[in-house]
Amino acid sequence: MPIYSYRCAACDTEFEQLVRSDTQVACPECRGRKLERRMSLTARPATAGKPADFSRLGPPASGGCCGGSCHNHQH
Repeated sequence: MPIYSYRCAACDTEFEQLVRSDTQVACPECRGRKLERRMSLTARPATAGKPADFSRLGPPASGGCCGGSCHNHQH
């Protein structure tokens, strides 16, 4: 679900909107539907130039989805 930038041709308002496959986009000011989709800038990674650390993703090192404290199912 991308966020797109738009400019309304009727009132020249610029806005951004989260767009799902069934979203009907309209200008928040005049409700106009004649919109120009504009190029958006993507967010820069929050690593400040350092390599991303994905080591904390996944199950805990102590085991299982809950650190081994649940004993109700197999991991």
